[in-house]
Amino acid sequence: MSDPRPGTERPYQIDDEFSRAVFARRTGEVCAFLAPHLRAGMRLIDCGCGPGSITVDLAQEIAPGAAIGIDLREHALTHGRELAQERGITNVAFRAASIYQLPYADASFDAAFACAVLQHLAAPLAALKEIRRVLKPGGVIGIVDGSAINTTTHPPRMLN
Repeated sequence: MSDPRPGTERPYQIDDEFSRAVFARRTGEVCAFLAPHLRAGMRLIDCGCGPGSITVDLAQEIAPGAAIGIDLREHALTHGRELAQERGITNVAFRAASIYQLPYADASFDAAFACAVLQHLAAPLAALKEIRRVLKPGGVIGIVDGSAINTTTHPPRMLN
């Protein structure tokens, strides 16, 4: 499937150090709900990873597993590569790709993540279907989207 309505996507822009600092600071908050569902050795894809700060943190959570961040914009991926190198994180990779056409085989990942992506897409359902395609049966998906006032967690949080 090709990208729906080319030119209708609204990706965020990172133009300065302040923006990168904001993304880095909120990474821990954003990933907190997903962390209990991750384990060492998983293979994870971060769709629409932008500057990669979340991807690098997720890579640490699943080490020695592999985290792959994808984004349409090659220049955004540069930030993730630099951060991984600065922090000595070697189990992470970044690749320019479309969320509508992930360049991976069916059932390639144990976990998937997307932060502030769906709200910018012309066809979010198509993107979710593509993420599901590359997710293994029983895999976990974490979605963070700022356009909704509701909070939903799946799988449901385990209560003590």
